[in-house]
Amino acid sequence: PTNHLDMHSVELLAEALNKYEGTTILVSHDRYFISKTANKIWEIVDQQIKEFKGTYQEYVEWNERMEKQKKAEVPAIKKTELKVEKKIEKPIVNNIPINKDAQKDLQKQQRKLSILEEEIGKVQAEKVRLEAEMGNPAIYANKEQYGKIELLYKLSNKRLSELNTEYEELFEMVMQMEEKV
Repeated sequence: PTNHLDMHSVELLAEALNKYEGTTILVSHDRYFISKTANKIWEIVDQQIKEFKGTYQEYVEWNERMEKQKKAEVPAIKKTELKVEKKIEKPIVNNIPINKDAQKDLQKQQRKLSILEEEIGKVQAEKVRLEAEMGNPAIYANKEQYGKIELLYKLSNKRLSELNTEYEELFEMVMQMEEKV
């Protein structure tokens, strides 16, 4: 709305539509109007209709969370790739003999890193799968099923965060060990 009269008209229309007990399908670019009337959002993404059950504000917040998570995943994957390359280096410094116990401990920690990398990959794959399910209109239609998927998604996010923290700590320790060995 560009002026007071338009705003008042939008308010009246939104109020009338909210009182109507039937179903209406609205197409609008007016976010204020949508926020006052919508309880389900349909969005076309990659030539597919994605359905979100909830208010416009909930939809906006959900989209923001999804974007933040996607941005957070990309650096995590790049970091893992870099760490793998670093891990391959041999712990030899200037041809000085290496302490065998320290070398064994370093190899043990490197194996733990490798196992963590695999687990992070599995949890990331599960998270992507759950995101796809959450975007499925059939899942939205079933509130109980959507709730279960959303809970699993939150748990996988929490687990991924824990694994990444553990990985970063272990990686730092391995880097320090490599300097000493």
